[in-house]
This record gives sequence, structure tokens and C-alpha cells, in this order.
Amino acid sequence: MNNIFKSLERVVVGKNYLGVLFIRLAFGFHLLYYSCSDVINLSAGDNAEWLGSLGVPFPFFASWLYILAQFFGGVLLIIGFKTRLISIPLIVTFLVAFFLVHAADPYKDSFQAIQMLAISFFFLFNGSGKLSLDDYLKSKINGKEV
Repeated sequence: MNNIFKSLERVVVGKNYLGVLFIRLAFGFHLLYYSCSDVINLSAGDNAEWLGSLGVPFPFFASWLYILAQFFGGVLLIIGFKTRLISIPLIVTFLVAFFLVHAADPYKDSFQAIQMLAISFFFLFNGSGKLSLDDYLKSKINGKEV
């Protein structure tokens, strides 16, 4: 059994960027999936009514901010561009989602908002990782070959 762990360790050590890539792609596609239909149909009405019922000021505007943060957040995360920057509106979105909608919910109902918030903070602190447009552009600016 110890040999299996040592073999596994040899394979994965130094490849943290693959974990970051997987999380970035999964999170990006998740955000894109849940916001794409609203963007394509130009529909924020249902979200706006719901936000208005929660007492959110300017619910139509807030609804579009929410939808666009998730849509562009998904796109930018998938390609790994401006990941730290786009994580800020995502953090705001999921903080609002947690405190406004899920704070009184049992843990199992609020977990997704907590999870999305944690992943957004992860990208704020860690960036997009090695296999990303950010890293490619940074290496071009620094004159390194990719």
C-alpha cells in the first residue's frame, strides 16, 4: 500500500496547476451554464421580481449585475483571464446570496452559496494558475517562452 502512495506522490507532486485548472474549468462552466439562458433570452424579470420581494433596491439592475457577473465570470474563468479581478464581483454576488437568501437556511440548503463563495475567494488569492491566458500573457510580457 505504501508503494501505491509513493507512486501516486511521484505522479502528482509539482502539478498543483492541474488542480487549479480543473477547479477553474468546472466553476467557470457551472457559472456559464446557470447564466447563459438569461443572457441569451435577455431575461432578468423573474430574478428581478424575486430580488424585489427580498427588499433588494433596484431589483432589475441588481438582477442584471448578478447575471452578468456570473456569465462573464464563467467565460473569464474558463479562459483564465483576469481571474483575480472577476473574482471580486463573484465574491460580492455570493456574499449577497448567502446573507440575503441562505443565512437562515439549514447548512445543506446554504452549502452551494458557501461553496461558490469559497471558490471565488480561492481565485482571488491564487489567480488562474499555470495553464491560463493570464499566465501566457505574463510570460510574453516578461519575455519568457511558453
